[in-house]
Amino acid sequence: MRRLFTLVALAVVTTGFVAAAPGSARSSCTVAPKNAWTVCPHAHLAGRNLSGAHLRNADLAGADLTGANLTRADLATADLTHAKLSRARLEDANLAFANLADSISTGAHFPGATIAGANLSGAGLSRADLTDANLSGSIVTGATLTHAILTHANFSSANLAGANLAGANLTGANMVGANLSRANLSGANLTDATLSGAYLLGTNLAGANLRGATLIGADLTRANLARVKRGFVAWNDAVCPNGKKAKPRC
Repeated sequence: MRRLFTLVALAVVTTGFVAAAPGSARSSCTVAPKNAWTVCPHAHLAGRNLSGAHLRNADLAGADLTGANLTRADLATADLTHAKLSRARLEDANLAFANLADSISTGAHFPGATIAGANLSGAGLSRADLTDANLSGSIVTGATLTHAILTHANFSSANLAGANLAGANLTGANMVGANLSRANLSGANLTDATLSGAYLLGTNLAGANLRGATLIGADLTRANLARVKRGFVAWNDAVCPNGKKAKPRC
Protein backbone atom coordinates (compact mmCIF):
# COMPACT_ATOMS: atom_id res chain seq x y z
CA MET A 1 0.00 0.00 0.00
CA ARG A 2 2.84 2.39 0.90
CA ARG A 3 4.49 1.65 -2.44
CA LEU A 4 1.24 2.42 -4.31
CA PHE A 5 0.82 5.73 -2.47
CA THR A 6 4.41 6.72 -3.32
CA LEU A 7 3.88 5.96 -7.01
CA VAL A 8 0.66 7.99 -7.14
CA ALA A 9 2.31 10.95 -5.40
CA LEU A 10 5.24 10.77 -7.78
CA ALA A 11 2.89 10.78 -10.79
CA VAL A 12 1.16 13.94 -9.58
CA VAL A 13 4.46 15.79 -9.05
CA THR A 14 5.82 14.63 -12.41
CA THR A 15 2.84 15.92 -14.38
CA GLY A 16 3.00 19.24 -12.54
CA PHE A 17 -0.69 19.28 -11.57
CA VAL A 18 -1.85 20.75 -8.28
CA ALA A 19 -5.53 20.32 -7.48
CA ALA A 20 -7.73 20.89 -4.50
CA ALA A 21 -8.53 17.93 -2.32
CA PRO A 22 -11.46 15.73 -3.45
CA GLY A 23 -14.77 17.21 -2.49
CA SER A 24 -13.29 20.67 -1.77
CA ALA A 25 -12.73 21.92 -5.34
CA ARG A 26 -15.70 24.26 -5.11
CA SER A 27 -14.54 25.96 -1.91
CA SER A 28 -10.73 26.07 -2.07
CA CYS A 29 -7.79 25.96 -4.43
CA THR A 30 -4.10 25.34 -3.97
CA VAL A 31 -2.18 27.51 -6.43
CA ALA A 32 0.70 25.57 -7.94
CA PRO A 33 4.26 26.92 -7.83
CA LYS A 34 5.86 28.40 -10.92
CA ASN A 35 6.19 25.98 -13.87
CA ALA A 36 3.46 23.70 -12.45
CA TRP A 37 -0.22 23.63 -13.44
CA THR A 38 -3.03 24.74 -11.15
CA VAL A 39 -6.13 22.58 -11.58
CA CYS A 40 -9.08 24.18 -9.78
CA PRO A 41 -12.25 24.02 -11.89
CA HIS A 42 -15.27 25.59 -10.15
CA ALA A 43 -13.08 26.78 -7.28
CA HIS A 44 -14.29 29.56 -4.99
CA LEU A 45 -11.68 32.33 -5.22
CA ALA A 46 -13.88 35.40 -4.80
CA GLY A 47 -11.91 38.29 -3.29
CA ARG A 48 -8.70 36.24 -3.25
CA ASN A 49 -5.36 38.10 -3.55
CA LEU A 50 -3.62 36.44 -6.51
CA SER A 51 -1.53 39.41 -7.56
CA GLY A 52 1.44 38.23 -9.64
CA ALA A 53 0.33 34.59 -9.38
CA HIS A 54 1.71 32.05 -11.85
CA LEU A 55 -1.44 30.56 -13.36
CA ARG A 56 -0.23 29.77 -16.87
CA ASN A 57 -2.21 26.84 -18.34
CA ALA A 58 -4.40 26.79 -15.21
CA ASP A 59 -7.78 25.05 -15.27
CA LEU A 60 -10.12 27.60 -13.71
CA ALA A 61 -13.20 26.75 -15.75
CA GLY A 62 -16.31 27.88 -13.92
CA ALA A 63 -14.26 29.32 -11.05
CA ASP A 64 -15.65 32.21 -8.99
CA LEU A 65 -13.04 34.99 -9.09
CA THR A 66 -15.46 37.80 -8.32
CA GLY A 67 -13.53 40.78 -6.99
CA ALA A 68 -10.25 38.85 -6.97
CA ASN A 69 -6.92 40.67 -7.30
CA LEU A 70 -5.13 39.24 -10.35
CA THR A 71 -2.94 42.25 -11.05
CA ARG A 72 0.09 41.20 -13.14
CA ALA A 73 -0.93 37.54 -12.85
CA ASP A 74 0.22 35.16 -15.60
CA LEU A 75 -2.91 33.48 -16.97
CA ALA A 76 -1.59 32.76 -20.47
CA THR A 77 -3.47 29.88 -22.14
CA ALA A 78 -5.53 29.38 -18.95
CA ASP A 79 -9.03 27.87 -19.14
CA LEU A 80 -11.46 30.44 -17.74
CA THR A 81 -14.57 29.33 -19.59
CA HIS A 82 -17.74 30.27 -17.69
CA ALA A 83 -15.57 31.84 -14.95
CA LYS A 84 -16.95 34.71 -12.85
CA LEU A 85 -14.59 37.70 -12.96
CA SER A 86 -16.94 40.58 -12.18
CA ARG A 87 -15.10 43.48 -10.53
CA ALA A 88 -11.84 41.51 -10.60
CA ARG A 89 -8.59 43.45 -10.98
CA LEU A 90 -6.45 42.24 -13.88
CA GLU A 91 -4.26 45.29 -14.52
CA ASP A 92 -1.20 44.31 -16.62
CA ALA A 93 -2.21 40.63 -16.39
CA ASN A 94 -1.11 38.19 -19.08
CA LEU A 95 -4.14 36.46 -20.63
CA ALA A 96 -2.58 35.70 -24.01
CA PHE A 97 -4.44 32.86 -25.74
CA ALA A 98 -6.54 32.23 -22.63
CA ASN A 99 -10.03 30.79 -23.05
CA LEU A 100 -12.58 33.18 -21.55
CA ALA A 101 -15.56 31.99 -23.58
CA ASP A 102 -18.88 32.71 -21.84
CA SER A 103 -17.08 34.18 -18.82
CA ILE A 104 -18.63 37.11 -16.93
CA SER A 105 -16.36 40.12 -16.27
CA THR A 106 -18.89 42.87 -15.60
CA GLY A 107 -17.08 45.93 -14.29
CA ALA A 108 -13.72 44.12 -14.26
CA HIS A 109 -10.45 46.04 -14.63
CA PHE A 110 -8.06 45.03 -17.46
CA PRO A 111 -5.95 48.21 -18.09
CA GLY A 112 -2.71 47.30 -19.84
CA ALA A 113 -3.58 43.60 -19.89
CA THR A 114 -2.31 41.32 -22.66
CA ILE A 115 -5.29 39.41 -24.05
CA ALA A 116 -3.90 38.80 -27.54
CA GLY A 117 -5.24 35.69 -29.27
CA ALA A 118 -7.66 34.99 -26.43
CA ASN A 119 -11.13 33.48 -26.88
CA LEU A 120 -13.75 35.89 -25.51
CA SER A 121 -16.68 34.58 -27.52
CA GLY A 122 -19.95 35.13 -25.70
CA ALA A 123 -18.15 36.81 -22.79
CA GLY A 124 -19.90 39.44 -20.67
CA LEU A 125 -17.72 42.55 -20.34
CA SER A 126 -20.27 45.27 -19.72
CA ARG A 127 -18.69 48.35 -18.11
CA ALA A 128 -15.31 46.60 -18.02
CA ASP A 129 -12.18 48.78 -18.21
CA LEU A 130 -9.82 47.59 -20.97
CA THR A 131 -7.85 50.82 -21.39
CA ASP A 132 -4.62 50.16 -23.34
CA ALA A 133 -5.33 46.40 -23.32
CA ASN A 134 -3.90 44.32 -26.17
CA LEU A 135 -6.61 42.16 -27.74
CA SER A 136 -5.01 41.77 -31.15
CA GLY A 137 -6.14 38.63 -32.95
CA SER A 138 -8.63 37.81 -30.22
CA ILE A 139 -12.03 36.16 -30.79
CA VAL A 140 -14.76 38.37 -29.35
CA THR A 141 -17.72 37.11 -31.37
CA GLY A 142 -21.08 37.64 -29.72
CA ALA A 143 -19.50 39.20 -26.64
CA THR A 144 -21.19 41.98 -24.65
CA LEU A 145 -19.07 45.11 -24.13
CA THR A 146 -21.81 47.66 -23.59
CA HIS A 147 -20.46 50.88 -22.05
CA ALA A 148 -17.02 49.29 -21.71
CA ILE A 149 -13.96 51.54 -21.53
CA LEU A 150 -11.79 50.56 -24.50
CA THR A 151 -9.72 53.72 -24.96
CA HIS A 152 -6.52 53.02 -26.91
CA ALA A 153 -7.22 49.28 -26.78
CA ASN A 154 -5.64 47.19 -29.55
CA PHE A 155 -8.21 45.12 -31.45
CA SER A 156 -6.16 44.78 -34.64
CA SER A 157 -7.22 41.69 -36.65
CA ALA A 158 -9.66 40.74 -33.87
CA ASN A 159 -12.98 39.06 -34.67
CA LEU A 160 -15.83 41.01 -33.06
CA ALA A 161 -18.59 39.81 -35.37
CA GLY A 162 -21.97 40.18 -33.70
CA ALA A 163 -20.48 41.75 -30.56
CA ASN A 164 -22.49 44.34 -28.63
CA LEU A 165 -20.42 47.49 -28.05
CA ALA A 166 -23.30 49.92 -27.64
CA GLY A 167 -22.17 53.02 -25.78
CA ALA A 168 -18.59 51.76 -25.50
CA ASN A 169 -15.70 54.25 -25.36
CA LEU A 170 -13.27 53.33 -28.16
CA THR A 171 -11.42 56.63 -28.31
CA GLY A 172 -8.08 56.12 -30.04
CA ALA A 173 -8.63 52.36 -30.33
CA ASN A 174 -6.70 50.35 -32.92
CA MET A 175 -9.16 48.25 -34.94
CA VAL A 176 -7.08 47.80 -38.08
CA GLY A 177 -8.33 44.81 -40.04
CA ALA A 178 -10.85 43.89 -37.33
CA ASN A 179 -14.08 42.09 -38.20
CA LEU A 180 -16.97 44.11 -36.80
CA SER A 181 -19.61 42.70 -39.12
CA ARG A 182 -23.13 42.84 -37.62
CA ALA A 183 -21.70 44.30 -34.41
CA ASN A 184 -23.69 46.87 -32.45
CA LEU A 185 -21.70 50.11 -32.09
CA SER A 186 -24.70 52.38 -31.62
CA GLY A 187 -23.79 55.40 -29.55
CA ALA A 188 -20.16 54.27 -29.29
CA ASN A 189 -17.36 56.82 -29.08
CA LEU A 190 -14.86 56.10 -31.87
CA THR A 191 -13.12 59.47 -31.80
CA ASP A 192 -9.65 59.18 -33.38
CA ALA A 193 -10.05 55.39 -33.67
CA THR A 194 -8.25 53.60 -36.51
CA LEU A 195 -10.46 51.20 -38.49
CA SER A 196 -8.41 50.94 -41.66
CA GLY A 197 -9.24 47.75 -43.55
CA ALA A 198 -11.91 46.83 -40.99
CA TYR A 199 -15.00 44.86 -41.93
CA LEU A 200 -18.17 46.70 -40.88
CA LEU A 201 -20.69 44.80 -42.98
CA GLY A 202 -24.17 45.37 -41.58
CA THR A 203 -22.68 47.05 -38.49
CA ASN A 204 -24.96 49.31 -36.47
CA LEU A 205 -23.17 52.65 -36.01
CA ALA A 206 -26.28 54.72 -35.37
CA GLY A 207 -25.44 57.75 -33.27
CA ALA A 208 -21.76 56.80 -33.01
CA ASN A 209 -19.03 59.45 -32.83
CA LEU A 210 -16.54 58.94 -35.69
CA ARG A 211 -14.86 62.34 -35.47
CA GLY A 212 -11.20 62.07 -36.43
CA ALA A 213 -11.51 58.34 -37.14
CA THR A 214 -9.52 56.64 -39.89
CA LEU A 215 -11.56 54.33 -42.14
CA ILE A 216 -9.13 53.90 -45.04
CA GLY A 217 -10.15 50.86 -47.05
CA ALA A 218 -12.86 49.86 -44.55
CA ASP A 219 -15.94 48.02 -45.84
CA LEU A 220 -19.19 49.50 -44.50
CA THR A 221 -21.56 47.71 -46.85
CA ARG A 222 -25.11 47.81 -45.40
CA ALA A 223 -23.83 49.55 -42.24
CA ASN A 224 -26.20 51.87 -40.38
CA LEU A 225 -24.69 55.38 -40.26
CA ALA A 226 -27.78 57.23 -39.07
CA ARG A 227 -26.95 60.28 -36.93
CA VAL A 228 -23.22 59.48 -37.04
CA LYS A 229 -20.88 62.34 -36.11
CA ARG A 230 -18.29 62.29 -38.90
CA GLY A 231 -16.09 65.38 -38.87
CA PHE A 232 -12.51 64.98 -40.14
CA VAL A 233 -12.98 61.27 -40.94
CA ALA A 234 -10.47 59.69 -43.37
CA TRP A 235 -12.71 57.79 -45.83
CA ASN A 236 -10.07 57.04 -48.49
CA ASP A 237 -11.04 53.91 -50.51
CA ALA A 238 -13.75 53.01 -47.98
CA VAL A 239 -16.82 51.16 -49.23
CA CYS A 240 -20.00 52.97 -48.19
CA PRO A 241 -23.26 51.35 -47.01
CA ASN A 242 -24.59 51.47 -50.58
CA GLY A 243 -21.65 49.39 -51.78
CA LYS A 244 -19.94 52.29 -53.57
CA LYS A 245 -16.56 53.87 -52.85
CA ALA A 246 -16.57 57.00 -50.73
CA LYS A 247 -16.55 60.22 -52.82
CA PRO A 248 -15.15 61.89 -50.82
CA ARG A 249 -17.04 60.49 -47.81
CA CYS A 250 -19.90 58.13 -47.00
